[in-house]
Amino acid sequence: MTTIIIYTLIGVLIGILSSLFGFGGGFVVVPILYAFLPASVPADYIMHTAIGTSLAVMIINSTNSTFNHAKKGNVKWPVFKLLVGYIAFGSLAGGLMARFIDSEILRIAFIILLIYVIISNIRGKSFTKEANEQTFRSPSPKSRAIIGTFIGFISTLLGIGGSVMTIPYLRNHGMRMLHAVALATPLGLPIAIVGAITYMIAGFQVKGMPDSTLGFIYLPALLGFSIGGTLGVPIGRSWAQKMPDAIFSKVYLILLMIVVAVMIIE
Repeated sequence: MTTIIIYTLIGVLIGILSSLFGFGGGFVVVPILYAFLPASVPADYIMHTAIGTSLAVMIINSTNSTFNHAKKGNVKWPVFKLLVGYIAFGSLAGGLMARFIDSEILRIAFIILLIYVIISNIRGKSFTKEANEQTFRSPSPKSRAIIGTFIGFISTLLGIGGSVMTIPYLRNHGMRMLHAVALATPLGLPIAIVGAITYMIAGFQVKGMPDSTLGFIYLPALLGFSIGGTLGVPIGRSWAQKMPDAIFSKVYLILLMIVVAVMIIE
């Protein structure tokens, strides 16, 4: 019971991050679970279980966050329809290719990509520039196809939400941070669903997993994080609603820098 309470408290923070910055929680969930998963989980599969659980939590939080943002009219559904098919296709390809690609090479490539995104947005100032309804330019069909597929592919392989790429992409097309974050949550659902199913099925093939898991999904953490997320999501959405666009974008860039630092340390 104590374990569930601890996971619930952590889940509140994850829920806030999900609706405030579009993070599904992977950058918080994976390190925590890697450190605190029970000894009954085979040592060789601790990281697999942490990632699988993170993706399952992402499904719950992304759905909850999408619902909260949609109630306030923050989700631009026409833009969602332009990108979701490509992201879903990339997610499926990433899920099928996961076992054939070295995770360390992928991690290094992703770090380089994020550093490029941060530097280019700081130098170009497009990310931190004040945006409004009139500044948004719809991405071209070619851009949507290439970038959307790439986001789904890389995010599923790494077991993370796609917001760290989706939000900068939408900002570079002049979208307000509030709407970019609100869109990142439903656009992250294909990534979370494909990834969670892939890790769950893969875990069924492993002998010695404890009864508290469903494949590579650790159920006590999923329960606690989901309960906490339900409490945290409305708080994050409320903060996002009130934050000025220019400040919002600067805070997000700082968080991207923290994400890069964490991935380098890991």
